[in-house]
Amino acid sequence: MEYITDGAGRLETREGQAKFTLDFESSDQMVVEYSRNYEFLPEPFEIESGVVIPVGAYNFQDVRASFQMGPQRKVSGRFSLRRGSFYDGERTEASYTGRAEISPRLNFEPRLSWNWVDIPQGRFTTKLLSTRVNFSLSPRVFVGALVQYSSSSDSLATNVRFRWEYDAGSDLFLVYTDGRGTDGPGFPLLQNRSLVVKFTRLFRF
Repeated sequence: MEYITDGAGRLETREGQAKFTLDFESSDQMVVEYSRNYEFLPEPFEIESGVVIPVGAYNFQDVRASFQMGPQRKVSGRFSLRRGSFYDGERTEASYTGRAEISPRLNFEPRLSWNWVDIPQGRFTTKLLSTRVNFSLSPRVFVGALVQYSSSSDSLATNVRFRWEYDAGSDLFLVYTDGRGTDGPGFPLLQNRSLVVKFTRLFRF
């Protein structure tokens, strides 16, 4: 149970959860969760472009069932389905978070998520699609990349990270990130870009 109040002692958020987990000998796992929530909005909340939830107190609840495949499989992951009330309406969510091991050095981690929301203020669907690629050039050199698309923000984000442990406990990181808008015609328009270099050195006395 979570119970969160503001500085005046007024309840802002309350969440109660109950979970049932079943572990199989194959290391697969099935989970069923029930949650009951309370949320107070002190000001209007734009949950989606043009869809605004007004000020007020809201009670809602949902049930989620998921199945997790064991990590010993070449292709594994978690399938999840959630259904329940959402503010003054309803929400259904289906998602998959997976992992595919191509070799001991190379693996992919795809993620797919859909939300179907139907509330008095409007009806909409959101999609989140991403994939992460991890490649180990050696025990001390690692490259990872993440590409993610979100329909709710009309954005495409890319993140590439290079790590080199040049000495025990000492690292060099190179991180490239860019964000692009997908709400216009043609190729996604660049909105921001950054390159970060981080150097650490461990000294022993």
